[in-house]
Parts: sequence; structure tokens; C-alpha cells
Amino acid sequence: MKNSLNGIFAPINIPFTSDEEVDYPGLSKNLQFYLNSELNGLLVLGSNGEYKSLTEEEKIKIIETSAQIIAGRKTIIVGLMVESLYLAKVFIEKVRNLPIDYLLVQPPFYFRGKFTEEDYYQYYLDIANVSPFPILIYNAPGFTGVDFSAELINHLAELDQIVGIKDSSKVEKELSSKLSVLTGTANTLYQMLEKNATGGVVSLANFLPELPVRIYNEYIFGNKEKAKSLQETAIKLNGLISGKSGVAGVKAGMDAMGLVGGELRKPLQRLSVAEVEKIRNSIQEIYPDER
Repeated sequence: MKNSLNGIFAPINIPFTSDEEVDYPGLSKNLQFYLNSELNGLLVLGSNGEYKSLTEEEKIKIIETSAQIIAGRKTIIVGLMVESLYLAKVFIEKVRNLPIDYLLVQPPFYFRGKFTEEDYYQYYLDIANVSPFPILIYNAPGFTGVDFSAELINHLAELDQIVGIKDSSKVEKELSSKLSVLTGTANTLYQMLEKNATGGVVSLANFLPELPVRIYNEYIFGNKEKAKSLQETAIKLNGLISGKSGVAGVKAGMDAMGLVGGELRKPLQRLSVAEVEKIRNSIQEIYPDER
């Protein structure tokens, strides 16, 4: 396994059945597909995985299901998105002995108006002191309303246990060379590679992993014009799918590509059969290289 933070990672969706139970057979089918792809790894329990809609028992079982298929073959990043240090420690104890490669830690945000950057630094320091896993910072202001400054991120980078960041912000930052930087959207993959990012965790990889992998590979091998052209294709598809419909769009993309998108947990709603067909046609039209 290329156990690193280089390349493309899929922030996997969790398919649900019609009665909103986790579809573990469907999840396993998707995992087998990712195993046979050129993805470097997976993010399990991220925003695309409807993390906030899962029970604690489901979270553990989803990690175990993923690890049974992926561990030792692909890099496994697990999301830790809770609102207190106490809950973070409880979660870490539950997964301590599972074959996880990295934790992606989102900052608490419900009471963000009361937190200073020093509070956030202390939060990550306390987690770093108890985590057996290397840590990635999850900077996702679109979800949290919190956009870490470069100063805070680089201060955190001084901690040995903090090795990278998934940055989904729209503000360019000068970050420590110690950190592996992963972009959070395929829309900025080429741009971020130009700024020395090591790859991306992108929802497009859930249903069309070949495209972001090709952008990454073409760039790494010096074929920048081809990478730019593929980047434009990715932006078009993102705008029509995840940009327009979020998680529901990504799941529809998975259904369109023969994977198991499945239901969402309400109040999120799945797209119609007609909308799934429209997405399938859009992929075939915009990315005819798909194979």
C-alpha cells in the first residue's frame, strides 16, 4: 500500500436503504470498486458520508466494514467531527485498535463565537496527546463557519502528531512545508497542485475516480496542459452534480455510474430517476474518455 498523503482520496458516501438503515452490502460493493481503482485512499466518516446523521454504533461498524476491505491496501482516513474534547476522547478510545492511518479532525463550531484561536490550538494539542493516529486538520468553513488563519495552522504544524490538512476554504494561505495539504474540492485540484498540495479529498472521486486521478497523474508527470484540460472537465461536472445538489448529487452520480448511492437520511432528499439519468448523460457528454 502507498501509505501516504499523496494522490486522490474519495470522501465516501454511506448508502442507506429505503427505511434509512445503513446499506452495508451496498457499502461493501462500493468499497470493492474503490479497492480496484487508482485512488490512494478513502476518507471514512466525512461530510459526504453524512457523518452528523450517523449513530455512534453505526460509525464504528462503518469503519470496521471499510477496514475489512481496504486496510493494508489503501490509506484510511477517519473523520472526527464532534463538539467537545470529551467526545473526541471517547471516540478515539473506541477506534484505538482499528487499522486507521489518519484522523481528520474538524474543530468544534456550534459555540464558535466563544472560541479563540488559542482555544482551538489547545483542542488539537489535547487530541494530539491522546491519539495513536497522525492527525489532519479539517478546515471547512462552508460547514463550520470557522476558517483557521495561516498562523494557527502553522502553529499546529509544529506538533509532531499533526501532519496535514484538508483545506476546503477559498482563502489562499502560506502553509508550513511540514504539512501535507489536500484540497477539498476537485475544482481547485490543479491550482492547489501548483501551490505544492500533495493531492485532494474530492467528492468527484466517489463516482468518477479516474478523472481526478488523471488530473493528478498528468500534473505529476509534467503534462500540465492535459491536466488543465481535465481540470476544466472536472469543474463542469462538479457544477452540474455536487455543486448543484451536494451529497444528493454525488449519490445520484454513483447510481448513474453503477455504484450504490442509495437513499439519504431526511431531511436530505435523493434526486429523481430523471435527474439521475440526466447526470448519467452529462457524464457521458462531458467526459467521453470515461472507461
